[in-house]
Formats: sequence, structure tokens, C-alpha cells
Amino acid sequence: MSHLDRKKFANRFEQDDEVSRAVREAVHRALAEHKRKSNSIAVWKNGKVVILESHEIPVEDPPKPKDPSERP
Repeated sequence: MSHLDRKKFANRFEQDDEVSRAVREAVHRALAEHKRKSNSIAVWKNGKVVILESHEIPVEDPPKPKDPSERP
């Protein structure tokens, strides 16, 4: 494998990591929003579609930004 090929190969994995991170963040935001709005979601579990009520969604809301006036 040439040096150029190795760089392309390495770059491909960097891009995949960025895409994976972005997808994970988007899914987390969507789940948190469904939970916050009391919307149910459909998931695949044991070969069947299962509806989870909002209180069953296994995601924590992201922490709220700190109030700038509370800074030391």
C-alpha cells in the first residue's frame, strides 16, 4: 500500500468517526425530545415492534447550560 493510499485509508476512518458521532448525537437529541414532549417511540425488541412510552425511553435529557450569573 502506497503512502497516499494509507493516507486515504486513515482519512476514511476519521470521516466515519465524525459521521458516527453526528448520528449518535442526532439520535440522542431525538430521543430526548420525544421523552420531553411525552411522545412514545417504536423500537425493535426480541423480533417484534414494541412501543415505549415516554417515561420508558432510556435517555437522559442533556444537562441544561449553566446560568452565566452563577459563575464564580
